[in-house]
Amino acid sequence: MARADGEPVSTVAPARPASSRRPVRREGAEHYLFLTLISFAGTVIATRSFLELTGYPRIGGGELHIAHALFGGILLFVASLLPLVLSGRSVYRATAVVGGIGIGLFIDEVGKLITSQNNYFYPAAAPIIYATFLLAAFVWVRARRRVDADPRSQLLTALQLLEESVEGDLQEDERLVLRTRLESAARHATDAEQRRLASELLEFVVSKDLEVVPDPPQRFRRIRRWWTERRHRWFGGRGLRVVLVAALFVSGVQAIVALGDAIIQVTGINPAGSTRLFSLAMLRLILEAVAGLLLIAGASLLLMPRRRRLGLRLSTDGLLVALTLADLASFYLRQFAAIETAVFHAALLAGVIAYRNTLAAEAAWRDSASTTAETSPQPAPTPVTEGSRDIQG
Repeated sequence: MARADGEPVSTVAPARPASSRRPVRREGAEHYLFLTLISFAGTVIATRSFLELTGYPRIGGGELHIAHALFGGILLFVASLLPLVLSGRSVYRATAVVGGIGIGLFIDEVGKLITSQNNYFYPAAAPIIYATFLLAAFVWVRARRRVDADPRSQLLTALQLLEESVEGDLQEDERLVLRTRLESAARHATDAEQRRLASELLEFVVSKDLEVVPDPPQRFRRIRRWWTERRHRWFGGRGLRVVLVAALFVSGVQAIVALGDAIIQVTGINPAGSTRLFSLAMLRLILEAVAGLLLIAGASLLLMPRRRRLGLRLSTDGLLVALTLADLASFYLRQFAAIETAVFHAALLAGVIAYRNTLAAEAAWRDSASTTAETSPQPAPTPVTEGSRDIQG
């Protein structure tokens, strides 16, 4: 195309501003981060257990000592190179596992890195390791949120998911996710190029010629089927609430009783020998007592149909206080013996979240049923869940 004076007209579109190129969360990021968390925690526990059982052997002789932090650094370097050179879900999974093992081996020797005596057993090492794990867990929780609804994020994550089609491994549920995201991008994108790309990809995804592979056979199918058939009967609705209330109440009472015993015996303790440890021990007990009060209040409110949401909130807050503050101090005082308590608190938190999701799902079912009843002359069916009477709250 040329202007009147004969000069060609440029058809190159202007570059988009840098602000529109903000990072987008990777498709499946929560899965990769979970693998990192598991390999991180497993490596630290396995390393500490192995060294204790074998009497803390050394690699090298004389002045030479090869610390396992070196191997952790090498694995971290490998994990940083893999996604730069290769692509694909298998690569990202390997990166997550290798990176988790690497950080586990590296941070396990943090005591040597922060002390002039290279003290592997420095008391602050355990809470530093635990705090690092908590930070990684916080990132994982954030990554589990829904993908941003803006068209650019929907389109970019859809492009990442299309890798499965290239590999010939696209399954029906992934095709549904692709269709949803591409429809959203095609409908709401303000950029003409993004709309056109989303529309053409959507046409490809919904076409009958697209090859969709069947879902792979599930491992342990019989066990999963057995668990699915009994899960709701045992833990759904009222059953899960009873277990939660009992566990929350017992945990809260134990924390308050422990603080009471410490206050009663405080006159017989001489804090002059180690004022810092004495103060930290009392701080831990106070934090556990605060968490215990929240847990008892939350457990009591869970028994009241109209106060269950508040009870879930108080229980969640109490468990977060226990996990992030009380258990952190416990790792300094008890070292890695505090793992059992932290795992118990994490399991309780998972149970509270599961019960909250159960209530939300049943409330959504009830709203859908009421809407159907208003638009249909036939009455809505009765829910089959045992906890359907416990929706309110």
